[in-house]
Amino acid sequence: MRILLIGFCALFLFACSEESHKNAYIKSYNAFIEKIEKEAPTFTKADWEAAETELDEWTGIKRHEIQAALTNEDEEFLNKLDNRFEYAYAQFLKGRILNGLNKTLKDAKKEIREEVEKIVE
Repeated sequence: MRILLIGFCALFLFACSEESHKNAYIKSYNAFIEKIEKEAPTFTKADWEAAETELDEWTGIKRHEIQAALTNEDEEFLNKLDNRFEYAYAQFLKGRILNGLNKTLKDAKKEIREEVEKIVE
C-alpha cells in the first residue's frame, strides 16, 4: 500500500511539473511575441534574422518538450502567437517594399525631369 501511495505521489508531482513547464513555456513565448510586436517598427534585417532564429527555438525543440501536455486550446493560442509573429514580419516586408518603390519612383521622376529639361533646352 505504501509503495502504491509513493508511486501515486510521484506521478502526481510529475504531472504537476509538466503542467507548470507548459504554462511557463506559454507565458514566455507570449512575452517573446509581445516584445517582437513592440520593437518590430524599429527592426533591421539583422534584427529579423535574430528574431527568426529565436522563433525557430520556440517552435522547435522548446515546443516539442511540452507538446504532449498541450490542450487543443493551448495549440490554438500558440498558433495565434505564431501568426502574430508572421504578421509583424509581413508588415516589415511591406514597409521595405513600399520604401523601395518610393525610392524607385523618385529616381524615375528625377530622370524624367532631367530628360525633359534636356529636350526643352
